[in-house]
Amino acid sequence: MVIDDDENESVETLEETQTPIQNETEIEIVDLELGVDQLKGVGAVTQKKLQTFGVTSLIDLCIRGAQEIKEITGVAKPTCDNWVFQSQKLLEENNMIRRSDMSTVDLWEYQKSYPVIATKCIEVDNLIDGGVRPEATYEVYGEFGAGKTQFCNSLTVESIHDGNNVIWIDCEDTFKPNRIAEILKARGYADNDEECTEYLNRITYLYCPNTEQLMGTINGLSKILDVKKPKLVILDGAIGQFREEYLGRGTLAERQMQIARLMSHIKNISFYFRCAVVFTNQVQSDPSMMFGDPIKPIGGNIVAHASGYRLYFKKSGKKRLARMIDSPEHAMADAEYILTAKGIDNVE
Repeated sequence: MVIDDDENESVETLEETQTPIQNETEIEIVDLELGVDQLKGVGAVTQKKLQTFGVTSLIDLCIRGAQEIKEITGVAKPTCDNWVFQSQKLLEENNMIRRSDMSTVDLWEYQKSYPVIATKCIEVDNLIDGGVRPEATYEVYGEFGAGKTQFCNSLTVESIHDGNNVIWIDCEDTFKPNRIAEILKARGYADNDEECTEYLNRITYLYCPNTEQLMGTINGLSKILDVKKPKLVILDGAIGQFREEYLGRGTLAERQMQIARLMSHIKNISFYFRCAVVFTNQVQSDPSMMFGDPIKPIGGNIVAHASGYRLYFKKSGKKRLARMIDSPEHAMADAEYILTAKGIDNVE
C-alpha cells in the first residue's frame, strides 16, 4: 500500500550520509522526460527533498535505489521499494529502457545489436569480444604504467571519432587532452590542432579530487548524461580515493559502504543510459600469497561483484599483457599489446 508522504514528513532523515549534487556544470541541463511527480504517494515536500539531492526524474530514482531514497526522504523502505518498482515499469512502458520481461530470444537479438567501441588493438579487442558494450561495466586494474589510462584513451578516441560523446571523470588528474590529440593524429583521424579541437569538444571532462566531489558528481550525472547521451563513460582512479581518505580499520565499514554505493550507481548508469562504463582501479600486493601472482585490485569483494568484466593489465618486459579475469561470457585469456603514440597498439 502506498502512503501519502506528506503525512509522514516528520520522520528524521539521514541526510548526513548523502552528498548533495555539486554545482551544476555550464552544460545546458534539460529535464528528463519522466519526473518523480508521476509516482503515487510522492507529494510536494518529498519532491523538494529529492530535488535537493539531485533526484528529479524516474531514472534518477532508479539509479539511486530504494535504500538511498529512504535516507533522503525518511519514508519507509517498503514505500521506497514501491517507488522504484513503479519507476521501472513506467520507464519500460515508455521504451526508455529494455523490458524486464523480454523473451530469451528477444534478449539475444537485442544484445547482438549492441554497438561496440574498440581499441583497434586486435588482440585486446578479441579479448573483449570486439570492444566494450553498452549496459556493461568494465574494471581495468593493474600497476602504474601498465596501460590502464591508455586503454581508456584509445576507447575514447575511437568513440569520438565515430561521432559519439564521452564523459570522462578524472580522480587522479591523469586526463591529458594533448595525449588524446596525439592519438588522434597518430591514427590519422586529425591533421592539425584545429581538427583535434573538434573531436575534443565531444569529451565532457569532470575533475573530482576527493570522494565528496566524486559522489556529488555521480549523484548529478544523469542530467549531463541526458544531454550528452554518451556511448562511453570513463571513471579513472575512483576507488583509490576511498583508500586514501578512509584510513585505519575504524573507517573500513564506512569506506566499503561508500564504495558499494558508488558501484551500484555506475552499474545502474550503464543500464539506464545504455552506455559502457569503464573504470580503472589500483592494485596492492597480498603478502599471504605463497604461489601465483600476489597482485590484486583494491576494493575487495564489493568491487569484484559489481564489475561485469574484470581486466588485469600488467607489464611484461617492453610489452604489456591484458588478462580477462572475470566475465559472464568469456574464459580466462590473455592478449599482448604495446603502448605507442597510437595508444594501445598491436605487437609487431
